[in-house]
Amino acid sequence: MLVFKIMLKSSIIEEPFVAALSTYLTGTLHVAVKLEAWKSEASLPLFISKRYRFYRISVARQDCLVMWAGDESILGPADIVKHVARVSETFAGVIVYAAGTMNATLRSRLIAQGVAFIVPGNQLYIPQLAMDLREHFRAPQKKRGEHLTPAAQLVLFQHILSCEDAPVTPTQLAEPLGFAPMSIGRAFDKLAQTNLAKVERRGREKLLCFNADRRTLLDLSRTLLRTPARGKHGVRFKRSEPEMLRAGEAALAELTNLSPPEKPTYAILATGWQAFFRQHGIEDVNEIDAAEAFIETWHYDPSIFGKDGCVDPLSLYAQFWDHPDERVAQAAEEVLERVRW
Repeated sequence: MLVFKIMLKSSIIEEPFVAALSTYLTGTLHVAVKLEAWKSEASLPLFISKRYRFYRISVARQDCLVMWAGDESILGPADIVKHVARVSETFAGVIVYAAGTMNATLRSRLIAQGVAFIVPGNQLYIPQLAMDLREHFRAPQKKRGEHLTPAAQLVLFQHILSCEDAPVTPTQLAEPLGFAPMSIGRAFDKLAQTNLAKVERRGREKLLCFNADRRTLLDLSRTLLRTPARGKHGVRFKRSEPEMLRAGEAALAELTNLSPPEKPTYAILATGWQAFFRQHGIEDVNEIDAAEAFIETWHYDPSIFGKDGCVDPLSLYAQFWDHPDERVAQAAEEVLERVRW
């Protein structure tokens, strides 16, 4: 079993970063986390000891030192690499840079330099321990498990994207999400079964309350997420293209630095897709090379959260977070920067 230990002084146990790191490791890796302080930061140059907070972590029985740069660090990759190298002269284990946020460019440059980093609630990258992580922490966290129902996934996404914290009832969500109140009620039960939320009663109505902050909820639900696309059709247009939201890798490329595919992809609701094709003169073709575009048919209506001509970032993340092409999977992480947490 992979065991993480973080040793900290009790006087700083309530620091927000400590709580965020603890929640992230516990929720994502399902391991116990203990906290205490690194006592040797006085031996570091003043310009480094003043810029970072330092915490010890034991990962798979190997010592690591976390350098916490803060929630809004403006350090560039060259400075970070330099600081990590200087700290490594004092600490013999693995040095792990940590920050509250990290854009895709910085992330890719740190990966290129082999610098380990943690972004609580987002990513854990420690290449020096890759063998240990593969040995002790194999498939369960990277593979999709039992999926949320489409209605349950919509309820979760609605909570994350709306930035509303008040408890909700099935009646409130049924119409905007396009499901019957009974289906939303069952979605509430599903979210409670997965420990993402709890269900209370107010008279005859169910009341849903989520159990964590939005970023943590997405992290905890990652392997439960269902790809929204139920099917994908290569198509030709006999008339002008109807109004549809961009989807798939085409939408991911529009919202991130991913290179766009040769042909566009759109999304429509799976229910009634054949009638939609007939109504708009869309021909379903068998040969991919003969297709002008692709249309995904979705488990739920892509227009519910779609914006600016694209499907929503959470649905794109659900579709691509475990894509075998690392560039696509990285773009799925990058698209989350468009969500207001």
